[in-house]
Amino acid sequence: MALETSKLWTNNTFPGVELLSARYTKFEFTKHWHDELAIGVIESGAEGLFYRGQNLLVPQRHIVAINPAEVHTGFSGTPEGWRYRMFYFDLNELAQQFASRSLPVDPIVDRTVIDDTELFETLLQLHVSLEHPSFELTKETLFVLALEKLFSQYGSAREEQSSRHDTKSSYLAREFILDHYEANPSLADLEQITNCSKFQLIKSFKATFGITPHQYLLLVKVHRAKQLLSQGLSCVDVSLTCGFYDQSHFSRNFKKAFGVSPSNYSGV
Repeated sequence: MALETSKLWTNNTFPGVELLSARYTKFEFTKHWHDELAIGVIESGAEGLFYRGQNLLVPQRHIVAINPAEVHTGFSGTPEGWRYRMFYFDLNELAQQFASRSLPVDPIVDRTVIDDTELFETLLQLHVSLEHPSFELTKETLFVLALEKLFSQYGSAREEQSSRHDTKSSYLAREFILDHYEANPSLADLEQITNCSKFQLIKSFKATFGITPHQYLLLVKVHRAKQLLSQGLSCVDVSLTCGFYDQSHFSRNFKKAFGVSPSNYSGV
């Protein structure tokens, strides 16, 4: 039987966002509520939930959404328990994060159990990025992508009226990332040089190039790292030169791109 573990923490990137990572087998929550909007991803197993007078089951790779002040419980939905990650979003802070959106966001989610692979992966990546060293651009982009999709498709927010893609801003952002990749630019930096909101910028960038700004930043870094390794620089020097957080961060992203670790790349 797997040991029960739990970790609750706040992060420095987004004020008003508390995070929980836990594995439970026999533990049961008593009836309680959150002042925040609670959004979770079930990594394995299944969570049982008593919510709005019903017993619900949230299976593996599904999303659970509990609105503020709603009384509920949580318990194991399988004999093996469940492993999951939760976000607790303060609504006032969320309103500030979405202040630049052209339409108001009412961050209430209408569906309790959500089966959406793309949203699940984005939320999972966001949660992991707020636990382990990650670029600000990565965290900010995932935050925007996850919550925009969550509220517009499963909540009370409406989609942006304009579907226009600002190609000029996309190219400006790409050139800025290319010229400043080692300094790890943020979404705020890209907003400033493009004069485009972060929501529209991410959509336009992905429509233009097929990837998000943070994915492009990582690709620029690992390609530059590959060049430097082929010139004989050490893994440590390459990691520092390209602006990675540490060796593990460098190795993980290099292998994702090229299939081998930096130490196993000869460049010959």
